[in-house]
Amino acid sequence: MAADAVELDIVVEGESPPPVDPELLADLVVFAWAAAGGTGNPSIAVVLTDDARLRRLHRDFMGIDQETDVMTFPHGEDSGGDIVISVERAADQAPDFGHGTGEEVAFLAVHGVLHLRGWNDDTPADRAAMLARQSDIIGAFRVVRGTDPR
Repeated sequence: MAADAVELDIVVEGESPPPVDPELLADLVVFAWAAAGGTGNPSIAVVLTDDARLRRLHRDFMGIDQETDVMTFPHGEDSGGDIVISVERAADQAPDFGHGTGEEVAFLAVHGVLHLRGWNDDTPADRAAMLARQSDIIGAFRVVRGTDPR
């Protein structure tokens, strides 16, 4: 799939600069879409926001009134969707995984792409498979780009 087949927007809410280069993040999302078998001409928006906004979305759409790191809103099979990431949550949990906020945002963006492609992490086995696939995609992206997606 050609990279220009994906319509992609990176939306940064708030006044702080994003913890990741938006162009590099966009390239990673397009790469992840193709790596996950995405076809067609999807429209994908990645929204970088805060805990309060994502908590409201989590409550309103999932019925869970607590913070979360990423949520996805698919548009339909091979149509893309919205990936909403809490940068605050990413910053809080990044040290637990031994990396910076930018790398965590990138990891969550790939997680969101996999959800848009139909992956689920409802069981421990599914979650382990999904996390492994995220790592594989980011590793392959680093090889192709010769850089970290942060």
